[in-house]
Amino acid sequence: MDSFRITELGRRFGLSRSTLLYYDRIGLLCPSGRSEADYRLYSQADCDRLARICAFREAGISLEEIARLLDADTPHGPILERRLHELGQAMLALKAQQRLIAGMLRTSASGPEATGLDPELWLDLQHACGLDAAALKHWHTEFERRSPAAHHAFLVSLGLSEKEAVQVRMLTRNIEDNTMSMHYFFELFESLPRQGPGCEEATLEALHQLKHLPAHPTVLDIGCGNGLQTLTLARELKSTILAIDNHPPLLRHLDQAAREAGLSVETQEMSMIDIPFAAEYFDLLWAEGSIFIIGLARGLQDFHKFLKPGGYLAFTEMCWFEADPPAEIRTYLDRVYPDIRSIETVCELAEARGYTVVDNFKLPASAWWDDFYTPMLAQMQMLKQKNAGISEAEAVYAACEEEITMYRRHLASYGYGFFVLQKR
Repeated sequence: MDSFRITELGRRFGLSRSTLLYYDRIGLLCPSGRSEADYRLYSQADCDRLARICAFREAGISLEEIARLLDADTPHGPILERRLHELGQAMLALKAQQRLIAGMLRTSASGPEATGLDPELWLDLQHACGLDAAALKHWHTEFERRSPAAHHAFLVSLGLSEKEAVQVRMLTRNIEDNTMSMHYFFELFESLPRQGPGCEEATLEALHQLKHLPAHPTVLDIGCGNGLQTLTLARELKSTILAIDNHPPLLRHLDQAAREAGLSVETQEMSMIDIPFAAEYFDLLWAEGSIFIIGLARGLQDFHKFLKPGGYLAFTEMCWFEADPPAEIRTYLDRVYPDIRSIETVCELAEARGYTVVDNFKLPASAWWDDFYTPMLAQMQMLKQKNAGISEAEAVYAACEEEITMYRRHLASYGYGFFVLQKR
């Protein structure tokens, strides 16, 4: 009887080894036997089962539902009918988007490169195409999920600055609902030790995994913020760290901190969406809490070309920590960060983009509280008195307080994963 090792089976179906290991771990596809050397062996029946799994996955059916479909006692009809309904709804949404984009192009005398689109025209087009508030919100959510960079460019085309577009995406994912002045957002966030979850212990743990860096590596810290991790990199690697961010006050803060610490840091105001460096220039790319801006899939793809062969990419990304989180946090994150994945799925995506996963680990809850949420709460109390009665400021504080409340309630369900990858 024919049997296949895990690498052979993966090659046959175009799947990574980590994907098949994950299927084994969740009981979706377990090998029928083991070799004398304890290698997994898959039978022809296993191969046939995997073919069905792949067919269901191509239809967009979740792994949980596939497991039920493969159970002989579970009728296929209800699950397939539900998926058919979802596809029908998606087709209606795509048709609405098609009408909307056609309307945008008709407004341009110069073609799609210069639509002349502004917020007022965008609202007019939205109503002309029959999109109500709920449909528009779904449109933005799907736009962000499928192509964060294109969504970013679209928001900029409405007249927002790049920094405003980033914060609109992060805070609401909905341009029409966003009444928040970026002045009040930055007033709050500039004063924090970190602009996202993180801690020195996690930075050091990730650094410890970099076994093959040269003595003085070329390093780029992407979306550095105030740069606490940048200073750690400069101190530990004893090399000049190039740090980029699109908000000058944060870069000035980092410049001063580096001078006072006697560390070699070079800062540049720059967007990660259009990094100008040569291919294979860096030994190490670092992106704590920032890769979401460009989108994980595009970030993995774009950053890959800047790494030397065998170079490293280290980043943090919001992840599910459990397979079936409570409905409250699912609903909330579907609104503010629909791109969230499990740690296993992030690893699979990295493998598919040409990396080897060296290590991954969860950031502790203290990484959210010590340098981020706790000082944020203290700063908000002061700013609430200063900006009392200003609706834009109050909207910023309400959004941040909702985020903190959700994390406090559901920290077992989600958090940041730290991933260390090496370019293959």
